[in-house]
Amino acid sequence: MKALVSAGLAALACVALSGCPAQVVKEGAQEVPKLSVAQCAENRDIFQKAVDAYTLLEDGPPPNEAAMVPNYIHEQSPYFDLDAQGHVVPAPNSICK
Repeated sequence: MKALVSAGLAALACVALSGCPAQVVKEGAQEVPKLSVAQCAENRDIFQKAVDAYTLLEDGPPPNEAAMVPNYIHEQSPYFDLDAQGHVVPAPNSICK
């Protein structure tokens, strides 16, 4: 019984705090992930920290996002890119702005 109550509270907290994985929204015949504003902000922060770490440890900014894989990020982000000056910017067609 105690485990069931704990599981119910965890599910409720997940919904209330929107810490759950991204929901999927259907647009036309295509499923599109929908991230919350907080999830986009967290993704941007993690990406920026990877750029900062690369810059410190490699004695300069990354020339492109691919240069950070796999030592600083696991894979290239579908949400954010680097511009020509090395700033973190939304990727083309990104759901994060």
